Amino acid sequence: MIKDLSIIIPVYNSEKILEIFTDKLIQTLKEKYNNFEIILINDASKDNSWKIVQKLCQKNKLIIKGINLRKNVGQHNAIFAGLKNCNGKIIVTMDDDGQNLP
Repeated sequence: MIKDLSIIIPVYNSEKILEIFTDKLIQTLKEKYNNFEIILINDASKDNSWKIVQKLCQKNKLIIKGINLRKNVGQHNAIFAGLKNCNGKIIVTMDDDGQNLP
């Protein structure tokens, strides 16, 4: 199904901030968009980021997709994996560190 907006976020060692960041992003997006998706691409994190991504996918089944890369390929390649798996008319990339406000 085509979405209005796809947000692609490469994830690397972000277990401590990922839930808070994602919840804030969803809250912000719901104010302006009815039909959006968030794609979290785990770039072979060394912490529990993938477990957090899986938890977020379960909690937000219609909104969040998770992709787990077998090995670390770098931010640009992780974004490319997200681009290949998104369905939005508009595509935005964001970092997972929360430095940019949603």
